[in-house]
Amino acid sequence: MDSQDSSVRRVAVIACAMVLTAAAYFVSSGLHRAWWPVWVAPLPILLVAPRLRAWQVFAVALIARALPAGISFWHYLHEVAQFSLGLTLAMILVPAGLFALGALFYGALQQRGRPWLAMLAFPVVMVAGEYLVSLWQGTYLSTGYTQLRDLPVLQLAAIAGLWGISFTVNLFPAGLAALVSAAAGLRARMAVAMAVFYACVLGYGLTRLHAAPAASPSVVVGLVETHAGKKMFPQDASSAMELLTEYAAQVRPLAARGAQVVVFPEMSALMVDADPDADSAKVDALFEKAAREAQVQVLLGVLHVTEQGTFNEGRLYSATGQRETVYRKHHLVPTWERRSTPGTEISVLNQPEGKLGIEICRDMDYPGWGRRYAKQEAGLVLAPAWDQGMDLDGEWHGHLSLMRAVEGGFTMVRDAKAGLLTA
Repeated sequence: MDSQDSSVRRVAVIACAMVLTAAAYFVSSGLHRAWWPVWVAPLPILLVAPRLRAWQVFAVALIARALPAGISFWHYLHEVAQFSLGLTLAMILVPAGLFALGALFYGALQQRGRPWLAMLAFPVVMVAGEYLVSLWQGTYLSTGYTQLRDLPVLQLAAIAGLWGISFTVNLFPAGLAALVSAAAGLRARMAVAMAVFYACVLGYGLTRLHAAPAASPSVVVGLVETHAGKKMFPQDASSAMELLTEYAAQVRPLAARGAQVVVFPEMSALMVDADPDADSAKVDALFEKAAREAQVQVLLGVLHVTEQGTFNEGRLYSATGQRETVYRKHHLVPTWERRSTPGTEISVLNQPEGKLGIEICRDMDYPGWGRRYAKQEAGLVLAPAWDQGMDLDGEWHGHLSLMRAVEGGFTMVRDAKAGLLTA
């Protein structure tokens, strides 16, 4: 009878750990997330991990992480973003598998009496896994993004990037779990080490938030967007040119309000070279004239169909009415942009106020791309974008791009169709 009671209690403890971890991850990892639960979300699983067999740790952690991710992202990934069933499952199960692997390493090291290594192993596995996933499908499921509203911790991105924040967040629950099982003398040393580490993180963040930035030139940017249903992305040439003409008409009023640069959203309309009614020459002429008459720079996002391929472009026109550059989106959205050709180069232009860079939407999900602009000392990065609606990812996806600005030390302006206008 005692053995049966012990088994029941064991199952109850494991179930409770799964529920608590899943609930915390659900609150902190959806499209409308809270920043604080993720700091303790892994803790229940890590506390029971040293008492379970390896396969049990992996299974329990996998379920606890995959369940909230599936509830939060299944509809968005499979129905809205139209990812295939296989890709949707992979986007949910791969991060969950990494969490399970981290818990497995933690539990195994604790069983071997190595609490210091256990404490470090969990965040190292999590960060390494998130980095490898980012090479495949971007960073938007990274732990670091949960801290975008935690401003002191967000400042850590300026010196350690997204991965530094992920490490910091995942170290905390691993450290707490290790403290619970450590011997008294070791517990004191571990507690001091954690206290010093987090004091440095918060001290740096608060100092940076309250420090006055060095004086630098300023630029007034105007943003234009329409959410009109059928005009979201017209397919025929006449409707596309009608919408582009309406967009061009907004340049002068924004210039009158002081705008020096006017930005339009990603894929404002279709531009087809084979159609003389909506080819690149006609579109260029329209916006060159608008820029010249208003004496402002204009950045236009279009989907450009050419004989060489289809490109998601940002076309920048100078205040003198010349097309300055054409930037082509590098990181294309699976399924939606499978027929488009990715660009290969960044666009950084010298301006009187400093250097201006251009990215498009999903490019801002990749830290490496942002670092290329930082190395070129871009002071302002303009990002036409297209989100799926304010009630879906309008706030969530637009918010992710803020991380690139903190990492790279540049100002970011993002104009998102069906999303937020962000500076």
